[in-house]
Amino acid sequence: MSIEGFIASYGVYALGFLTFIAVLGLPLSQEAMFIAGVAAHAPVVEAVIACSAGNCLACLINYTIGMLLRPKVRAKLESNTHGKRVMAWMERRGTWSLLASWLPIVGDPLTYAAGIAAIPLWRFMLLVFPLRTLRYYVLGYGMHFLNAT
Repeated sequence: MSIEGFIASYGVYALGFLTFIAVLGLPLSQEAMFIAGVAAHAPVVEAVIACSAGNCLACLINYTIGMLLRPKVRAKLESNTHGKRVMAWMERRGTWSLLASWLPIVGDPLTYAAGIAAIPLWRFMLLVFPLRTLRYYVLGYGMHFLNAT
């Protein structure tokens, strides 16, 4: 079954699932999944909710994986000068680096790094979840605006 067929068959549930696995590392564009879903007549508000839920849940899993891997990764990084600088930078600016977590390519690795740097979960959720949701809202609004003209 093609991705388009999967979305057509399962609607917004497929969108939530596809964005979830895309954040976890499957080479899929989250934005392309959202656009494909809306193009396949998924209601925009429901698509925003489904994609945001899948995306945020996967980000939380990434954060948890980072926390679990923290001891091994930290020991490896602290064994060399460059690694020490990276950890010092992340611990100093880690929370604010999450402002870029909504960006393609760099955003998903930042969610792992937040766990490795032990950024408090409440800060992680306060920054990452609204930004990820806002991305889909802007995409949905843009598609609605383009379809209206």
